[in-house]
Amino acid sequence: MPRGVPRSSLRQRRAAQWWLGRSGRLLLERAASILPPWIERLPADTVLQLGQPVFWSPPPLQKDWILLNDGYVCSAEGYLQVYGRCDALPFAPMRFDLVIVPFCLTRMPDARQILEECWRVLRPEGHILIMDFNPSGSLGMLRRWHLWRRDRNWPWRQPFLPLPQLRRYLEELGFCLRQGRYFQYTFPGLGRSAQWMELVGDRWWPAGANAYILLAQKRESAPTMVGMIPRKKQKFVPKLSTAPAGMRFVQAEKDGGGG
Repeated sequence: MPRGVPRSSLRQRRAAQWWLGRSGRLLLERAASILPPWIERLPADTVLQLGQPVFWSPPPLQKDWILLNDGYVCSAEGYLQVYGRCDALPFAPMRFDLVIVPFCLTRMPDARQILEECWRVLRPEGHILIMDFNPSGSLGMLRRWHLWRRDRNWPWRQPFLPLPQLRRYLEELGFCLRQGRYFQYTFPGLGRSAQWMELVGDRWWPAGANAYILLAQKRESAPTMVGMIPRKKQKFVPKLSTAPAGMRFVQAEKDGGGG
């Protein structure tokens, strides 16, 4: 490794080069064909995409679309690029209607921290759209083979994030899962996607799929409004040494300001 070059920067450059190779281009092509219907039906005026890969140049929507350049060799036309880190987004809370996370959780050490940042910058009822590698696909087997060979040029060093674990993270943060599927079913030696297997992607069959896509929504429960409860007029009760039978004592609760 050259002196003065951080290890993370080298891996980011290798990952950017991987998307230009054969496997990366095929996956990028399949992902770009799936994304438009998912995005077009969402009421999103402000969109944030975390890093590469870039699926369109320029972006397809004539809306406020920001591309976070975290040093991942972002070269994209038509995007407003902002430099920053995925685990510490340089944006105010509740800034975006949609956050797209394309294949970047795999290359980050703390996926949950990134999801927490996405929750922070999303508006209530906003959506997060995540695409990532599937450990059960052919790319997962290829990753293990490259690591066994100690191939330094292989960019994906971190284990691929399984979909059940990602769903658990989202549910713990308060996201409501809306839709998801596996896609790009291939086998080693097969140049293109197995189209006959793509039909089972919506049935959550992970074997053979190289990637998955998941859509979740930020749902925040509105605070319960607590108002003043009018007191009931009490009838005059003579003082007795013992309380009459059936008489109940009700202690009013203090107003806590929330439900």
